[in-house]
Amino acid sequence: MFAFLQNLVIIVLSVAAFVGSVWALIDAAKYSNEAYVAAGKQTKPIWLGILGIAALIAFISVPAPIGIGSGIIGFFGLLSIVAVLVYFVEVRVKVAPHHRPGSRGPKGGTW
Repeated sequence: MFAFLQNLVIIVLSVAAFVGSVWALIDAAKYSNEAYVAAGKQTKPIWLGILGIAALIAFISVPAPIGIGSGIIGFFGLLSIVAVLVYFVEVRVKVAPHHRPGSRGPKGGTW
């Protein structure tokens, strides 16, 4: 019974980490590169790469019966959680004030 609860907690944490990393990736994509530069953070492509890798690691880490991994509590899983937390706590907070709703950059794109 206790092992079942442990496995359930690992599955829930892993799925939550995956959902959070996908949410961070989608959220990071909505800001322009100029907003990242104005906030003094890395560029948009760099953050999209970091968060994309974090989402991939979180996806691979989801354990059975949903996925094939052993859980998000491994070394790379924890690194992906840290990347997502840094984005939400530090980067997003500083980039959001520089974002102009409806602006899509100088050529109409989001890049």
